[in-house]
Amino acid sequence: MTTKKNGEKVNRYKEEKKHTSITKMIYIILLYVFYLFGGLFNEKLTKTEYEYLDENNNIQILKFKYPAISLCFPSILSFAISYFMLNKKKKTESPISFHDKSIIGILYIISSFSSQTALIYLDFIVKTIGKSCKSASIMFIYFLNTIPFCNKLLKRLLNNNKLSGDKNTPILLKDIIKVLMTTTSVILFNLSSDSKKTQTKNENGSSYFGISILILSLFVDGLLSLKESMIKNNILNEKKYEGYDNMLSWEYMNIFSFFTFSFSFCQIIFNLFFGNYAHIFKIIFTNSILLKDLILYAVFDVLGQSVLYIFLGKYGPLALSMVTSVRKILSISISILYFGKSISFSQSISLFLATSIIFWEIYENGNKYKIKSKKN
Repeated sequence: MTTKKNGEKVNRYKEEKKHTSITKMIYIILLYVFYLFGGLFNEKLTKTEYEYLDENNNIQILKFKYPAISLCFPSILSFAISYFMLNKKKKTESPISFHDKSIIGILYIISSFSSQTALIYLDFIVKTIGKSCKSASIMFIYFLNTIPFCNKLLKRLLNNNKLSGDKNTPILLKDIIKVLMTTTSVILFNLSSDSKKTQTKNENGSSYFGISILILSLFVDGLLSLKESMIKNNILNEKKYEGYDNMLSWEYMNIFSFFTFSFSFCQIIFNLFFGNYAHIFKIIFTNSILLKDLILYAVFDVLGQSVLYIFLGKYGPLALSMVTSVRKILSISISILYFGKSISFSQSISLFLATSIIFWEIYENGNKYKIKSKKN
């Protein structure tokens, strides 16, 4: 009888494990599909020359360079989904103060708008490579934290008297190597001799501007990550918020979407009265291709975010980081194939460095995941 019961338990365990593996694979596939198509339509929006007829029925070209419009619609969908998820699962009041919500909301606005603006001036691949090394910005923030004036400024900015990774936090050699590899990769891809031949002075200057905006976005991403880790540590230390850390992702999504919508909506209203947005909206609603690209970008981007947060809650940050690392490689590959980009020799070296960094991250996260599994 005992042997029979043990056999049933083993079979049940195998079935549950199989079911978990299938469910996990479905989430991974959905995550890849939604984010890859979202990235594809995002790049298409900023790189496509959309045709429209002016008042004299002459064909004109529009290059879509309006982050407020492209971010407004996704933020409405994000807010609706996050609000639904929070009201469905939340059992206690939010552990995040209004002050902290304002900080992470403003940081996210700067990050998202600068990232979207950078894509106007840079290739999608350069943006993906640059954004793949968030540890660089965190390392730089830790370095700034060793300077007394910057330390006071960061504590005030992040509303925390004990900035995690205070002066004793070591700057590891591997992080320095990653930063150097990422920087070299971006420079080689964006400023290669082959691509420079086809660039005008203005376009070349615009690429420098794009890199500057990308660096700003990366730096703010580091500040945002530190602030989020501070909030999470505070929550884990309080018993009344036990188990709430799984809901933090939806809380962040709710905050980010609210602030993004508020800022983009205000910018749209201002430009409707004092800018050229009335003309832009007229073009959008008369150009079916542009309207379709905007809608599809918003839908795929929000669905990707939603699946990401569900995956994070079910399988944890380490599993997610491995999946998102692979997604970066797929995003770069699809961008090259779909848009038929010709890659020069120096850009091939750039891509090799970029994929090496990503595989390095996968290897490190895999080791962390194994250690965590053994402990559990």
